Amino acid sequence: MNAAQPVRRVPFPLLDQRPAVLDGVLLDFHWDLERLHSLVLPERDVETASLLWHLGLPFWSAGGSPFRASPFDVASEPSAHPEQWERTMSADLGYPLETYERDDGCLVILDGVLRLLKARIEGRPVLRARVLAVEDFDAIAVIDADGGN
Repeated sequence: MNAAQPVRRVPFPLLDQRPAVLDGVLLDFHWDLERLHSLVLPERDVETASLLWHLGLPFWSAGGSPFRASPFDVASEPSAHPEQWERTMSADLGYPLETYERDDGCLVILDGVLRLLKARIEGRPVLRARVLAVEDFDAIAVIDADGGN
């Protein structure tokens, strides 16, 4: 790939099913968690309260359909979402959240919504977050190897 060619990111696999409420939250391209974890990123403490808006969004599947349950749904009725509840309660708060900062200054979680929910349940006022710059998205993007041809 030469520098003159724009990078073609593989689209997010469920883009056609993503509800509008997740626009500007979920990235529109497929990204690699291992690549994200391998990056050296700045870290900072973030007030849990500033991230709670994530918990009302339908990130999770329910009944076999994507984008049907929010973390608040899981917390309010764990028996209806046993798998997500178990994953939440086993989340390791020793790991920082993986985030990016939008142009409006808002931090958006890429990886760590389970940890945020557990922190909320446990009453933790602050979490650590790693922050990926928007201009570095290509470092985590899954690239279309054939350029879309």
